Amino acid sequence: MGASQLLAPFLLTWVCIHTFLFLLQRFLNRPNLPTGPGNGPDYELLPTSTASAVSVGNVSPINSLSKSIVSSSSNSALLVKPFHVRFSTTGLNSFFFRLGNAPSLTRFWRIWYGMGIVFAMLAMVAGWVLLMYAAIKLILLATSFLWTIWSVESPSSFTVRASEPDPGKYHSDTGATSGGLSYHLRKRDFNDGSGSLSDAPSQSSAAVSNSGENGMVFVPVIPGLTLPLSHLPYYLIALLVSGIVHEAGHAVAAAREKTQVSSAGIFLYILYPGAFVDISSRALAIMSPLQQLRVICAGVWHNAVLFVIAWIFLSSGALQLSFRLIGWKQMDDGLSVVDIAPESPLYNVLKPGSVITRVDDTLLKGNPLDVWSDVLLPSQASPSLHSQPSKLVSGFCVPNTLLFVKPSDCCLFAPDMQFGHSKDRSLSCFTPIDPLHPPNPISSQGTNDRVLAKNGQCLPSFEILADPNRARCTPQEPTCGEGSSCYRPFVAYEPISIIRLYLIAQSSVGASTSTGITESVSGLSGLVPAEQIVLYQGDPKDIWETVQVTAMRSRWLFLPLWLPNAILLTIQYTMSFSLALSVLNIVPARHLDGHHALKAFVALAYSLWQTYRFSQSMRSTIAECSTDSGHAAAIGLSNSSTTGLPKGSKIVKGIVASTTVLLGWVMIGSLIQMAATIL
Repeated sequence: MGASQLLAPFLLTWVCIHTFLFLLQRFLNRPNLPTGPGNGPDYELLPTSTASAVSVGNVSPINSLSKSIVSSSSNSALLVKPFHVRFSTTGLNSFFFRLGNAPSLTRFWRIWYGMGIVFAMLAMVAGWVLLMYAAIKLILLATSFLWTIWSVESPSSFTVRASEPDPGKYHSDTGATSGGLSYHLRKRDFNDGSGSLSDAPSQSSAAVSNSGENGMVFVPVIPGLTLPLSHLPYYLIALLVSGIVHEAGHAVAAAREKTQVSSAGIFLYILYPGAFVDISSRALAIMSPLQQLRVICAGVWHNAVLFVIAWIFLSSGALQLSFRLIGWKQMDDGLSVVDIAPESPLYNVLKPGSVITRVDDTLLKGNPLDVWSDVLLPSQASPSLHSQPSKLVSGFCVPNTLLFVKPSDCCLFAPDMQFGHSKDRSLSCFTPIDPLHPPNPISSQGTNDRVLAKNGQCLPSFEILADPNRARCTPQEPTCGEGSSCYRPFVAYEPISIIRLYLIAQSSVGASTSTGITESVSGLSGLVPAEQIVLYQGDPKDIWETVQVTAMRSRWLFLPLWLPNAILLTIQYTMSFSLALSVLNIVPARHLDGHHALKAFVALAYSLWQTYRFSQSMRSTIAECSTDSGHAAAIGLSNSSTTGLPKGSKIVKGIVASTTVLLGWVMIGSLIQMAATIL
C-alpha cells in the first residue's frame, strides 16, 4: 500500500473525529468548550508523565487563571485542534486521593512504591546497557557495510566474481519481453502491510528473529511498513492502555505523598494516543528526594507489573480457558481463517471459517500457530519445505505422456518475468530429481541474469500438485512406477515458491466436477467438497501477512471469529509497550522519567551521605563532650556537615546529555538500517 493510500484513511478518520465533536458541541449547545486546566502535557516520544508533573518551576499567572475559571464552572474540558484532541477532567482527583490515602493500604503503598524505586534503578542501568549494546552493534554494522562496499569496488572482488560462474543459468544480453505469467505473482510492496499476521506470539518471535538477522536491537514501528495496517487498532488500544496504567502510577503515588492531582485525561495527537496527569510542580519541588523517587518511578513500575500480569495470563493458559468457557474451542490439528486482505490473490478463494490443515507436506498439529509461522517464514525458523528446490523433501511422479508436450518457455525466467515466459496460466516449470546432481541455488531477486531451468518441463501444475492420489518420490528414492518420472517444481528467484494449502472449506467454495477437482480463474485451485487444495505461487511471507488465522474456533455462529485473535493481539502489544516503557522510559535522557529520577536519586544519595557524616560528627561530639572538651569545635563540625544541594549536578547533566545523544543515535541508526535493509 502506497503513501497516498495510507494518507486517505488517516485523513478520513480525523474528518470523522472532528465532525463528531462538532455535532456534539452543537447538540450540547456549547459552541466554545473550555480548553481545560493548564496547558496540557508536553507530548513526548513515550506516554510519560506531564512536564509539569516532573519539572520544578512556578506556574504562570495565565495558567493559574485558566485553572481557576475552569474549576469554578466545569470539572471537564475538551481541547480540539487539527489532528489533536485532548480531554481532561478533575472528576478523578478525589478517587486518586482516596486510593492513595486509604488507611488500610498505607503500609502496602509504602512497600509497593519502595519496590518501584528499586526496580526503576535496576531498569535504568539495564536500559542504559541495552542502549550501549544497540549503539555498538549499529557502529559495527555500519563499519561492516562500508567495508563491504570498499571490497566490492576493489578490482580483486570483480576478478573473484568473474571466476565463479554459476552453472545451470542461462545468461543473455537481450532484454526480457513484457507480459507472461505476471498475474501469478503478488509482488511484495514494502509499504503494504495491510494484511494481518497470524497471531501475536508468532509475530513477536518473528519480529525478534528478523531484527536479530538484520542486527537490529530496536525495530521502529511504522504503520504499513513494520506494522500491518490491520493491527493498527490493536496497536493504538495497547498504547493507550499502557499510557493510562503508567499515568495512574504517578497519580496514586503523588496522592500517597499528600499531593493533589490537578487533572487527568487522555489525548490523541496525530496517531499517538496517550494519557496524562497534571501534578503541581511546586508540590513536587518541596518533596524529599525519596518522595520524588516514589512519584517518578511509579509509572515504569506499574508498566512492569502490567507486563508480568499479562505474561502470566497468557503463559498459564488462562486466556484460552476463558475463551473455552465463553464458547470457543482450541484447535490442535489446524487453523481457522479469520480474514484475508482484499489485495491478496487468496481473497476470493479462502473464506472466513475455513480450516487450514496442512501447508505442503507439513501438518499443522501440536502448536499449529508456530508451525504455520515456521513453514511460511523459513528464514526465521528451521529450513522449510518450499524455500528452494533443494529443500523440497519429495517430488511427484509424472506420467511420461505429459513430458515434452508443451514448449519449455515457462522454464525461462527473468527478473521481470519471475514465473517464466509462458502465457499459459496452468503451466509451471518442473525439473527432474537427480540425486547425483542437486539443483543449483536459486538466484536472488536482485540479479539481472536470465535463468533457464536445466532439463525443465512445462507441466500442468494443478493436475500434478493438487492430485492427492499422485505417487510421490524422494531424492533418496527418485524412481517411480513404470511409465512415470520423478519431477518437482522449480522456481528461479527467492523467495518465490509454489505452496499447497490443504483446507476444509465452506460448501460455497468451488463446485464439484466429475474428478472432484476445481480450478479457479486466478490460477488457484480447490478440491471439494471434503478437502480443498489451494495452489499459491508467490512469496510465502505474503500468505503469512495477508491471511489472518487463529487456533480458536467458535462453537456457535453468533460468536465472531476475529475476537480471540483481536484480544490476543491487544494483550501482546500491551506487553510489548509496557516492557518498553518500563525499561526505556527510565533511562536518564531528556524528557523521559529517567532524567528526573536520576536527579532525585543523586539528591537522595547525597542526603544519605550528609546524614552519615552528621551522625559521625555527632558521635565525635558525644565522645568529646564526655571528656569535657572540644564542645565548640564539635558544634562547628556539626554545622559544616549540613550543606545544601549536591555538587555533582554537572555530572548529572553530563550523564543526561550523553544518554540523550546515545538514544538519538540508536533511533536514527535503527531507521537508517531499516531503510537500508528494505532498499
